[in-house]
Amino acid sequence: MSPKHILLLFSLFIFGQFASAQYTEKINTNRPGTSQGAFSVGNNVLQLEGGFGFGKEKHKILSTKSNVFNLDYSIRYGLLIEQLEIRLNGKFRADGVTQTIGGDEQKIKRSNFETNTIGAKYLIYDPYKKPKDKDSLDYSSLKSWKEHHRFKWKSLIPAVSAYLGANFVSKNNPFTAPDDEGFSPKIVVMTQNNWTTSINGNWVLVTNLIVDKITTKDPIMGWIITSTHTINDKWAAFGEYQGQKSDFYSDDIMRFGGAYLYDQDLQFDANIAFNFKDTPSIFTLSFGASYRFDWHNKDEIIEKPGLESGVKEGEEEEEDEELEEDEENFDEFDEKDEIENDSLKLGKTPFVNDFEEDNFRDAIEKDLDERRTEQRLERERIENEKIAKKEGKKFKKEESRRLKREAKEARKAEKDKIRAEKEKQKMIDDIDAELDKMEKEKGVDQELQDIDQELKELEKMEKEFENEEKKTDEKAKEKEEEEKQKEQEDEDIDAEFEKYEKEQAKIKKAEEKRRKKEEKKRLKEEKKKKKEKKNKKDDESELDKALEELE
Repeated sequence: MSPKHILLLFSLFIFGQFASAQYTEKINTNRPGTSQGAFSVGNNVLQLEGGFGFGKEKHKILSTKSNVFNLDYSIRYGLLIEQLEIRLNGKFRADGVTQTIGGDEQKIKRSNFETNTIGAKYLIYDPYKKPKDKDSLDYSSLKSWKEHHRFKWKSLIPAVSAYLGANFVSKNNPFTAPDDEGFSPKIVVMTQNNWTTSINGNWVLVTNLIVDKITTKDPIMGWIITSTHTINDKWAAFGEYQGQKSDFYSDDIMRFGGAYLYDQDLQFDANIAFNFKDTPSIFTLSFGASYRFDWHNKDEIIEKPGLESGVKEGEEEEEDEELEEDEENFDEFDEKDEIENDSLKLGKTPFVNDFEEDNFRDAIEKDLDERRTEQRLERERIENEKIAKKEGKKFKKEESRRLKREAKEARKAEKDKIRAEKEKQKMIDDIDAELDKMEKEKGVDQELQDIDQELKELEKMEKEFENEEKKTDEKAKEKEEEEKQKEQEDEDIDAEFEKYEKEQAKIKKAEEKRRKKEEKKRLKEEKKKKKEKKNKKDDESELDKALEELE
């Protein structure tokens, strides 16, 4: 591998930590990239993936230009077990090549399948399937921000799968090496890391190491690195680097694109691809979709509606009645030849085997109820904290708006006051000018009367201005009173919230007291049963003695 390839691989790995791409738990698809994920589609699941693309290629040495149309497909099916998947995939290509020879242009049209491969993939190692007991049963991380957000080194261990397939190449294929016709094997080793963080969302890093057409004269060594990231529940994006090394064709290709999850079984995608050389240079735009036919039967614990948030008051009696009915139904099934220990059919929490004691099963159910209740209370506490923070931010925002509004009104009032003073001064100057004029001309008495009239009007305007200032002060006082009332209401809300927390604490104590009481009652009944059995044995022994004496 050349230094250029090593540099590109290292750059793509670093980019995979920060770039965006697609990952969803609804439909497990390999699109829009070309790499294969380590996980299969699931037992008894049929999945169709396909797309089409348009592109251009230019070969500098051969002086050719090509308009390319690609059509790729993939059919995946989960067979027998969850880890096994069979897959048929291929790619059809049609292009028109324009070659310049001297002053003439020649146009050639070609079409054929570039690849047709059938094979099987098996999941060798899955680090997410069997977590340690301390990881699955420790709920202290729900209360610890540090534990919940710290980086887990074990997440660097990837899932590993292997793929074994066979290529089918037709004769005289213009897109493959001359000696590639017939059958040839293909081996792929796949790794996959899934990272979920509360800050950066869901990330997936997939790597493929490919050894293809080993038995031919032109074997292919390849590698693909794909980094994916979910933007939100519907949209995602991805970045991919693909390298290929062979005597027939070698290249380094980059792909970027995104996907849209229409529903849990259907996804649409688009991407662009380009390379870094001019023998030939490649640019392609592709669109595709993936659809899943889900006939998968999941063997898992299905909780009853309401139990996922813990046992609530008023629901325990109904649950006890349902458990008694389920036990009666189980006794009826016990008389038949075939019995299925399936939580979906029994309608209750599954147990280890048919010979468990009721006490052991009750203890398991009690432990589950306690954990669910603890989780529900923790979720309610977090939700209440979010609501309180939201209300605090809202109050600060409204307070900031109020202060800005008051400052704006104060500036406006100051400007009005300055404007009124300027107008008043202007009127006085005009009056002085008129007086000077009147001294020089006749009709001084009439002019003095006009001046008196103007002075009266001026005084009237001053009174109106003072009234307006009083009204403005009254409005400001009313706003201050409203703000005080609002602050008082906020204090009342805080008091009610504290009261609510105290009530929740009382309810929790009452719940613990009730459980202890039931436990004591159960122990008392067990002791009573043991005593009755002992009395019964004593009576039988006395009866045997009496019979012996009679004999």
